[in-house]
Amino acid sequence: MKPEIMIVNNRFNILGGAEKLISELSNYLAYHNYPVAIFTPFACPDFKQTLKEVRIIETGNEQNLFNYVSALAHKFDIINPHNHPTELYLPYPIKLPKVWQCNEPPETVLRGGSIDAGEREYVRRTTKKVVVLTNYDKFRFEKTYGIEPVVNLPGVDYGYFSENIKPRNTLNMKDNFVITQVGYFTWTKNQVRTVEIFSEVTKEIPKAKLVLAGYDANAKTDYSMNVHKKIEELGLEDDVLFIDFLNEEDLRNLYKQTNVFISPILDQGGILSVFEAISAGVPTIVSPYFVASDIIKEHNLGRISDIDENFIKAILDIYSNLGEEKQKTAENAKWIGKNLTWKRFGEKYEEIFEEALR
Repeated sequence: MKPEIMIVNNRFNILGGAEKLISELSNYLAYHNYPVAIFTPFACPDFKQTLKEVRIIETGNEQNLFNYVSALAHKFDIINPHNHPTELYLPYPIKLPKVWQCNEPPETVLRGGSIDAGEREYVRRTTKKVVVLTNYDKFRFEKTYGIEPVVNLPGVDYGYFSENIKPRNTLNMKDNFVITQVGYFTWTKNQVRTVEIFSEVTKEIPKAKLVLAGYDANAKTDYSMNVHKKIEELGLEDDVLFIDFLNEEDLRNLYKQTNVFISPILDQGGILSVFEAISAGVPTIVSPYFVASDIIKEHNLGRISDIDENFIKAILDIYSNLGEEKQKTAENAKWIGKNLTWKRFGEKYEEIFEEALR
């Protein structure tokens, strides 16, 4: 009998990379006969539609999530909280092993600060295993919590994104040089700097257009308003297109209409969209702070550039050699298809669960 897995996350408001990871893991485990249940205050319809034979329990709010987990934990063999601060919602002591998927550190660490001693001790005392996505995340987590985590690289739907399709002309930019960034609008994704970089590029490529996907018009945050202000300040209103969160089909279609994919982000997330774009054959530029930049460099999957004039030069160089760059990207992306699979990700998680139960 396979162990029963309780997956916990504090929100599924959108279907982003972290949510995709949970749905792929859940579906893999369910397919391999692990009883799986996901506990969360709320799950958006797009996320629910990705689940197959997986129970999902929506608790309504975070206090109820805490209560549900406390009351029902004894029915499971392993608890698998995802992201921060879900781990901190869970009571101590819990008898079953806790395997924490920590995709990124708390906001205070991202901003250069440190966690308090109480959180550090709580994590050390209550967590049996910790899983992170990259070697950089491993270094950062060990420095933050004093625990050595396990690296489990995410999967990518390489076959789907690399498929040679004729894209639908949803952008109406066939005669333009299209630059795309995908990600939730936040300071770590650095869209304000993206707009500044794009402004400089337009001086050399008048037909350049910028697509910013991941914009939530209903969530007018201070940062998203700063992006708008920067666009207006630079007079780029007619050259920047905002797109909401996209499903896989629309994302692939976006990639296929893109000439260069950029990710001038700080050291937070963005892994799946970068590897999806590369799988789709899109020449890609990431910052040195991108948490998987070592993989990009080692396997020549794209370019790594500082977020200064060098980033602008990298875009212009790709523009001047676009055919060659696309061909090279498509060839090197085959590494992704062989090594970054959800099957391998799920198999590694099975090993981690087995070790946690010993």
